[in-house]
Amino acid sequence: MMLAAASFSSGLFASPVLFGLMCWPFLVVWVLWASRRPEPDQASFMARLGLGLSGLALLGCSSGMTWGQEVCLAMEACVPALLFVLRGRTEPITGTASFREGMSVYLPFLVTGCVFMGLLLRPPLAALFFDGAGTVLLAWWDGRATRRAMPAWEVARLRLSGLILAGLGFAVMQGGGVFSSSESAAQVGQVLALTGLCMMAGLGSAVSSRAELVLLDAGLRFVPLFLMALLAVIPFMRHLMVVAGLLALAGTFLGRQGSFPLLSWMTGLGVLAAGTGQMPCLLLLYGGALLATALRLGCDGLLLGGVAALPVQMVLPVIMIVLAVMAPLLGWPALLGLLACVMLGFRHLELETMPQGVLAVWQRGGWVMRGLLLLLVLLVLLAVALLVWGGMLVPPLPDLKGH
Repeated sequence: MMLAAASFSSGLFASPVLFGLMCWPFLVVWVLWASRRPEPDQASFMARLGLGLSGLALLGCSSGMTWGQEVCLAMEACVPALLFVLRGRTEPITGTASFREGMSVYLPFLVTGCVFMGLLLRPPLAALFFDGAGTVLLAWWDGRATRRAMPAWEVARLRLSGLILAGLGFAVMQGGGVFSSSESAAQVGQVLALTGLCMMAGLGSAVSSRAELVLLDAGLRFVPLFLMALLAVIPFMRHLMVVAGLLALAGTFLGRQGSFPLLSWMTGLGVLAAGTGQMPCLLLLYGGALLATALRLGCDGLLLGGVAALPVQMVLPVIMIVLAVMAPLLGWPALLGLLACVMLGFRHLELETMPQGVLAVWQRGGWVMRGLLLLLVLLVLLAVALLVWGGMLVPPLPDLKGH
């Protein structure tokens, strides 16, 4: 498996130099706080500067890392720059500002730094610790509004409970005297770890109504999904992942209200991708989630009619290709359940509005929105290439059909 081998290797991280360079979001927060007047324009400039630094670091200092980790880090490095460009200009903080007063500027860098650490650190517990820290930051900021306080902290409590379960599971997997054998200890630990990782990924939990927080939350949800590769080498755990992914999809579609839960849908599909051993599919879902949530953030600023479902509509080709890759690896019961979930998810998508919505965004969205649309097209072409050229896909684990 792509990330499993790297995570089981000795050492805290694969590349110490890259680890130091990828700490730039925390350094940016310190610089902005020291300036006492965190300007959005200044933060946007530093986000773009950090994006360039990340690219140079990945090109020159990524020895010892898998290509999947490099792709994840490259995609996550774009998040702060996208956020500051798309959400529009906010009022600068004047005078001597406290750290709390500048959190709207600091938050993208802090959460991005936590995701960086979750992707770079090899020990699963260390990665989950930073993922939990980013979740608490998002919940604290989202919960400032009275109407959002309870839902935000409910999500935070769910994910922190998952952190405890996952940590306990990884510890129990090492064995213990209360178990009759090391095999029984490993099985109990595997179930606990998988349950905790699913909770950390936010399976079945609500998504914030604020588009900028959803963009930040995408990285926090996908870090546990990549850690599931540690457990996907075990046949029993692969079956459990498929069941967990299908249940998450069904629960999301049956209980949803209002707008389509794109991030929850892609998270459930990500569990299926991890369970079937298709890490390229997981990377495609991660890229699609980031692009679609960024497109939603830009569409919210345009206030155009008929584009509410555009992010979902634009990412549908990527999702369909991912489904085509994973479907042959599933047994008939799981495949039928997946098709049922897909049909439930396609309701009320208003696909007939897609041409008008794309045209409106292209005409009025500016160069950033046009770039996002082009990136989505390139992502679809990449997905098609991976599907056609089967040799480029990571060889899957033994299929789940039982033969």
